[in-house]
Amino acid sequence: MSIAEVVNRHGEKYSPYQGNLVNHLPMGQLAYFKLTGDLKGADEFTRTYIQRASINPVQEDFQKSDDIWKCVENREGYEACLALVKEELTLDNWREYTFRILDKLKFGMSSGLFHTLIRTAYAVEGMQEDKEYIHELRRAIAYYITGYKGAGAFEVSIEGERIIHEMENLLNNPNIGRLLKEEKTMGKKLKALYSDPMYNKLGFLVEGEPQEKIRALLDLLIPAYRDTDSIVVLHCITGLHALVVLKDFFEDYSYAIDIMTTCIISHLLTVEELSVREEEVDLVQESWEEIGLLASKSIDVHTIKLAYTAGQMDRMFNKPQLKTIALRRIKKTK
Repeated sequence: MSIAEVVNRHGEKYSPYQGNLVNHLPMGQLAYFKLTGDLKGADEFTRTYIQRASINPVQEDFQKSDDIWKCVENREGYEACLALVKEELTLDNWREYTFRILDKLKFGMSSGLFHTLIRTAYAVEGMQEDKEYIHELRRAIAYYITGYKGAGAFEVSIEGERIIHEMENLLNNPNIGRLLKEEKTMGKKLKALYSDPMYNKLGFLVEGEPQEKIRALLDLLIPAYRDTDSIVVLHCITGLHALVVLKDFFEDYSYAIDIMTTCIISHLLTVEELSVREEEVDLVQESWEEIGLLASKSIDVHTIKLAYTAGQMDRMFNKPQLKTIALRRIKKTK
């Protein structure tokens, strides 16, 4: 048995959707395996997840499509899109094909609370484990295409050390507050923000090289999660990790980070009572191996995914404060 076999056994049966929510199973399976290396444990996690969740089955009867681009932003067309991707994406061209889709649809990286990007990143990581992961990559690409919701990109850049100050300015801006108050759902709030010319002038990007931009975003997201436990903030963090994993699949990675920055700032503004206080915290003593083991005992898929993301991002960007939020999530979901 391999992790690809564990993922594919159930992936063919289930849609990316779980009612109006998201099917996290394939992401949780790989994150669990990456944390523990335990295939039997990943299989047990799978059974527990399926018992607790109501995942939409894949539709066997569907209207076929003759063009992959007709499937964009058509959730109901997932099966038709997947049929085309199965024909087009092969072991010989998977890197080029994935690049073509992600780069062309780069403004959709935050679609579905970043889940389309996250699932694609997990599938690409899986390809590094086993070529049989290509089946999951096809499903992830079809999900990315059909789940597409376009965002935008700000134009003004700031120094990374000013990120918390500038975020507080946005949070305290009365016009932005009015825009958000007029809408009830996160989707409508985001649409209102992106459609407002003034907001696009007030929003900010981060200057510098990609590494500097990522570190600044983590400096913002770590206290935001620490002070709110917001599932939206959690997905901004795991979404940022996904973009890092997929950096080679964008022609201009630095610009892709600018799009991600715009998406993260906009999503954070939808979080009620958001706090981004810059504050020194005592670093925890547990190792990432210990944190991974603790997370793997949770039945909460977001706890497992956050622990995996946090460990990877600390290793890449030297942000040990990520241990604090990973442990916070573990303790909250015991």
